[in-house]
Amino acid sequence: MEIDGYRIRPAAVSVQERQGENTFLLHITIHEGRNRQIRKMCAQCGLRVLRLCRISVGSLRLDPALRPGRWRELTQAELAALKKQVQLR
Repeated sequence: MEIDGYRIRPAAVSVQERQGENTFLLHITIHEGRNRQIRKMCAQCGLRVLRLCRISVGSLRLDPALRPGRWRELTQAELAALKKQVQLR
């Protein structure tokens, strides 16, 4: 699939729940973060996105209890994993 003239890596998509006749809860794993990538991918497939929720960034799983605008310190293990992903010491 191409978005904005760039070929993107394939995404993993699974249906988590059917919420109505034409409404589904999807779990989508992307490997890039292009501008509005999920919305544009869905539009090319004839789908309309009603809501997006990011659940992780790399190996870092986001805490669903953390309210918008709030933050927390990373654990040493999380920090080490992120550094390893970007090859920092």
